[in-house]
Amino acid sequence: MTSPPIFAETPAEGSECVLLVDDNPANLQVLFQSLDGRGLRLLIAKSGEDALDIARRKAPALILLDIMMPGIDGFEVCRRLKGDPATRDSAIIFLSALGDTQSKVRGLALGAVDYVAKPFQPEEVLARVETHLKIRRLEQALARRNRELETANQRILEALGDGLYGLDAEGRITLVNPAATRMTGWSEAELLGRSLRSVAQPCRADGTPYPDAISHVHRTLSTGDVYRVEDVFRGKSGQSFPVEYTCTPIRQGEERLGAVVVFKDISERKRAERELTEAHEALVVSHEALKQAQQQLIQAAKLESVGRLAAGVAHEVKNPLAIIQLGVDFLGGSLEGDETGQSVLKDMDDAVRRADTVIKGLLHFSREKPPDMQPGDLNRCVEDALSLVRHELTQHDITPVPELADGLPALDLDRDKMHQLFINLFMNAIQAMDNGGVLTVKTRCRSVAEADMEGADDAQMFTSDEEVVFCEVVDTGTGIAESKVDKVFDPFFTTKPVGQGTGLGLSVTQDIIGLHRGTIHIGNREAGGVRVSLKFKARREDGSR
Repeated sequence: MTSPPIFAETPAEGSECVLLVDDNPANLQVLFQSLDGRGLRLLIAKSGEDALDIARRKAPALILLDIMMPGIDGFEVCRRLKGDPATRDSAIIFLSALGDTQSKVRGLALGAVDYVAKPFQPEEVLARVETHLKIRRLEQALARRNRELETANQRILEALGDGLYGLDAEGRITLVNPAATRMTGWSEAELLGRSLRSVAQPCRADGTPYPDAISHVHRTLSTGDVYRVEDVFRGKSGQSFPVEYTCTPIRQGEERLGAVVVFKDISERKRAERELTEAHEALVVSHEALKQAQQQLIQAAKLESVGRLAAGVAHEVKNPLAIIQLGVDFLGGSLEGDETGQSVLKDMDDAVRRADTVIKGLLHFSREKPPDMQPGDLNRCVEDALSLVRHELTQHDITPVPELADGLPALDLDRDKMHQLFINLFMNAIQAMDNGGVLTVKTRCRSVAEADMEGADDAQMFTSDEEVVFCEVVDTGTGIAESKVDKVFDPFFTTKPVGQGTGLGLSVTQDIIGLHRGTIHIGNREAGGVRVSLKFKARREDGSR
């Protein structure tokens, strides 16, 4: 029988590597023949010194290691391998005629995973090698997955726009995200291990903390109830700021392990509310004060609409959007080379970016600025506005039905103001359908000769050689009392309960229509609800209006 070489490799690179170590060539030959042809790279060493050298260079997945060898014995080889970062992950199975329990315990204590007594059966050796290689592969896959999950979780925490605290059962902070450190001024090191009460516990407006008995965080930890409230947090500097926060228990079965507190700074919203209140009070002062207050209320009405919508959009879209983006990025690596999968992921990525653009548009929309008239698509404005009120439609069980004609001519329009116009109309329709309903939006284009002109305004605005772009907003709500239809465009006139509207929405809408040289008509439908009819001049090919 020909002995295998001192150092041999089969088959090609890329297979799992197994190192066979024994000073007896006959044993090595049996081991080699038992494992050859199994898709493994087999390495041969006839001494402890050779085994250490080969292991450091090749990092085998598994080592079959004889104990009784001249020079460095198997126990010492195992100890050195497990002490070296380059080889510590190699699984070691001892081969020895030493069958006493003490020797087996010593080998396992040094880091070996198994023990095969000599004389051994090739079938037994093969079975144990395959078993431990499979275990090692599963352990490595689990370790990779854990690292991926840790990385993904960290990215989610970093992408989260709201502040987040993780608490243990005693109310001590165990987890904090970057948004929380930015809002409070405390660093992560300063927060971890401390009680929430000692750093940012919800507190009264004067900065003094609530007693535990009435603290919502304490109630969640004590009872397991979920709370979503507005309150006041303290920052590191001692300054208080208003927040809206949710406190949710962490459970394992019936046991409460702690809580998660998610919060956002609502200082800007509170400021807008204060300005709105002050503006209302200023209405009684004088005519000049009235005019100034009206301008403030117009802007406040925009902020009120944006604030109301942004609460739903930010909570329901922004945070899940970040998670979806992370998922798309993660799947991109998994589907490399799959053209169909990559195409689908690209469409998903484009959709996420479009949704992110809508959210950014909310912030842009809330800033007052001079009109910016540009050629634009009325259908696109309708679709954008419907996207912004999607949360409100869902909350009120209202079905949107857009019937938008293809090929509409361009209009000269200010997109932000047009968004405001449609949001005002859609919000009025939503508030008129408390028990759900249908919101229909239609667009079409007609020549003046084909158009249905309504009243003197239409006759004066459009000439016979022009195209007219129509838009109708129809709801199935309660309608408007006939005695009040003629007053709906009057500033500060409203049919809503006190505190639920400024009476400026339709007045502002009419101003925007005038800015765009269009007309607006509102009336009740025989079938119930309200129909709002808008007409605009199509932009001529030479750019004139």
